[in-house]
Amino acid sequence: MTLFVSCAGTVKITPQEAAPEKPPPELRPPDELPMEELPPDEPPLPPVESLLQKIKRNAPEIEKHILSDGTGELTVRAEPDFFGQQYEVLYDLKRAGAGGSGIYLIPFSVKNPETGLVQEDILEWKPQKDNSGILLSFDDDYYNEWQQNLDLFDRYNAHVTFFVQGTYSSFCSAALQRNHDVGYHTLHHLNLPKVSRRVFLTETLSRVESFRNAGVPLVAFAYPFGFYETWMHEELHKTYGILRGYNTGFHAYDRKDIQNGFIFSRSVDNCMFKRDDDFTAMIDSTFTAVKFTGRDLILPVTTHAIADNAEWGIKPHRLEYILKTATDLQLNFYRYSDFF
Repeated sequence: MTLFVSCAGTVKITPQEAAPEKPPPELRPPDELPMEELPPDEPPLPPVESLLQKIKRNAPEIEKHILSDGTGELTVRAEPDFFGQQYEVLYDLKRAGAGGSGIYLIPFSVKNPETGLVQEDILEWKPQKDNSGILLSFDDDYYNEWQQNLDLFDRYNAHVTFFVQGTYSSFCSAALQRNHDVGYHTLHHLNLPKVSRRVFLTETLSRVESFRNAGVPLVAFAYPFGFYETWMHEELHKTYGILRGYNTGFHAYDRKDIQNGFIFSRSVDNCMFKRDDDFTAMIDSTFTAVKFTGRDLILPVTTHAIADNAEWGIKPHRLEYILKTATDLQLNFYRYSDFF
């Protein structure tokens, strides 16, 4: 029984007359709330629309591959398995453009395997630092021209490899001091499959010790003209870590492929590209493809002299285009010695 005192006197209230206490509200997890209290679900996207959103985010689980048709034309392709269907995604790097602030606009298409319909869109892609890169090298004995361009390499923090022919030159030590690499390219630049085994050994090995005594390691060897026979690999691997061929095709490698000991390098010589537009289009498409796959690929490219009138060499402004494009795409500059 509770007593309340007022100016009118004492009032007696029995327990039955007391106001009942209000119980606290019952707390229930969201999944036990009545349906009318749950927020409405957004309708799920159709499979192809959901895939389009993933592609536009450049989702890492969409694995890309580079395909070459043998003429130098490249295609970057993915075949994601989505909702039990295998879609075909093609990235049109030829039409890729700059979007400002280091962003690239990459057109792409998605083919629906069920309907055959193709949908197109554009993703915004900004290159990030990773292990992808280029393996830039110069062949023969253009020491004066190479020396004159060492400052250009420094400007882009670019490290390259010079495959020298003949005997030791002071240029080799100068290149090493500037953080470049030196490989060997034979004594007289002969067509090795056409010479005797004795001449082969003289051309490829007779001067190695003199270079190494001068502090030039000679980790790698480049075949003159890119010509070789398979037995030569085994013989030269006793002395060199990496052997390099040379052609006009597209070859990109991961680190393990290079460490296996034999790679091809693509020519970027003036004689391969009569017009600057052809040259820049090739550099744009191949460099972007290597970076865009996100697979840490490394692209070997090779030239000779650095001069406007060199048939077997590269014009200075084309060389700078290579260095700038690689820098813009955040591709690393590798030397052959970086793999051993």
